[in-house]
Amino acid sequence: MKAKLEIVSGFLGSGKTSFINAYLNTEICLEKDILIILLEEGIKGINSNSKKIQVIYLEKIEYLKDLLLKEIAKKQYSRVIVEFNGTMNLSIIGKVFEDKEIRKKLNFYGNYYIGNSKNLKVYLKNLGEIIIPFIQSSKLIILNNLSVIPSKEQKELIKYIGEINKTAPILFSKSLDTLEEEVISSKYFKEGASIKKIKSMIYKREVVK
Repeated sequence: MKAKLEIVSGFLGSGKTSFINAYLNTEICLEKDILIILLEEGIKGINSNSKKIQVIYLEKIEYLKDLLLKEIAKKQYSRVIVEFNGTMNLSIIGKVFEDKEIRKKLNFYGNYYIGNSKNLKVYLKNLGEIIIPFIQSSKLIILNNLSVIPSKEQKELIKYIGEINKTAPILFSKSLDTLEEEVISSKYFKEGASIKKIKSMIYKREVVK
């Protein structure tokens, strides 16, 4: 059985680690063997004392393929989560999946994009060629810190993100302090969530709660 490889992307301070900490406590991750690879050192660390959770900090992206091959040869993981620096190019993951052994052991299961609403529009304006592919390829978009910007700017940002990715559900988070609670309570991460329910979120572009 292949492990599911998932990418968590976004700039430093956007809430990637907070999202991963919350994700590990959702129904679909509890009691699962999970490998987490961190490609940057943020302010916050992974909070898990579970022996089923393996956390590795990787200093250079060039070593990602070799590390994946080494770790998946040692253990059968349910999921492999890579916290991906938002300034790197998404094509790096594509190159990793050119390896036949990687494809035998892993299925690319999608990307979660975490955006800090406070500065996301500025980043999109100046670094759009890097950021937009992550948003376009996301299966779920988290707009974090939404409460720190005025209502009008919130609507403009949501509309803009919706134009970049017309299918992914969006989770609106008030702040970093509430992100973990909002992720854990989201129906998107419930064990056995039906395809019908997920498609409903996609087509309606609902707030995922």
